[in-house]
Amino acid sequence: MFLRPVSTNTLPYLAIRRTLHSSSVWTAAEPSNSKTKGTGEAQRPNTETGQQAQQQQQQPVAADSKENSQEEKIEYIGNTRFPRPRIKPRKTITPGEAIGQNDPAQRIEKAPIKDQVAQKWRDVLSPEKNLESRSKIIGEIGESYFQNILDLRKNGAKLFMAPNQLIPANKAKFLPNLEGKTLTGKSVDISELCKDKTTLLTIEFVKFAEKHTMSYISVFEKSFADSTKAQVIQVNIEENWAKAAVLRMCFPFIRRNIPKHRHDNYVVHYGGVDSLKKMLGIANPLIGYAFLVDKHTRVRWYANGEAVNDESAIMAALTKELLRKTK
Repeated sequence: MFLRPVSTNTLPYLAIRRTLHSSSVWTAAEPSNSKTKGTGEAQRPNTETGQQAQQQQQQPVAADSKENSQEEKIEYIGNTRFPRPRIKPRKTITPGEAIGQNDPAQRIEKAPIKDQVAQKWRDVLSPEKNLESRSKIIGEIGESYFQNILDLRKNGAKLFMAPNQLIPANKAKFLPNLEGKTLTGKSVDISELCKDKTTLLTIEFVKFAEKHTMSYISVFEKSFADSTKAQVIQVNIEENWAKAAVLRMCFPFIRRNIPKHRHDNYVVHYGGVDSLKKMLGIANPLIGYAFLVDKHTRVRWYANGEAVNDESAIMAALTKELLRKTK
């Protein structure tokens, strides 16, 4: 097969421009009006357009390098390819901020088992309840089981220092209600127990937090042992159903270790308390929490972790102030 020669005058006028990647880019150029000798002469490429193209190509390269430098390094567990859980920043409340709910807590009335089962089926078939449970599951996907432990290692067992004054009565919020069983086997509501008395309410989720709450309870009992208007309520919460079964079996052991005069006010609760933790500012359940509640069940003061410096002395002084106001 023979190829027919093509005249160079019929070729399009093209200009060659080198890019940053050293690749040739062909661009069409306007033909020259002047007649050339023999062959068509390619038009000289415009240097200004070449510089603009270089700047446009350099900009994304610089942006990519900046983004890569800002990316966080992923740490892996040992020699595996499993990423190490990252410590999320603590979401703590502002010391002295009013915590609780806006309205007084209502008494919890336990429905019969038949009604509870019927309500459970209604929740399963309800689209609103399904969306609510779905959003809750999505929110828990990013949470690691060891997140609270990592937070404790990095930031310590203290969220903030306790305030040194009471929350004003007109700004204070009410204590959320919670049902539980005392060491005597009686079902009670903590809001009902707190009525008509100045109460030191402590909440703990694990054994580690017991020493935190006891640092407040010991000082409170020594200071107000003879007062009939002051009391201590210790709440032990277990959210995990498997650990709750173990805690039920350990009930006799707990009863032996708790002084007998506190059996009526030692409350154990089984089940999740997400709304309670959110309203009371419980950021890490591995830490113990203490609250001063007045006779109207309003939260007037709170602390977390083990009592340090003069926190226990501040608690005793504020309790005396509340007792003077109740007379």
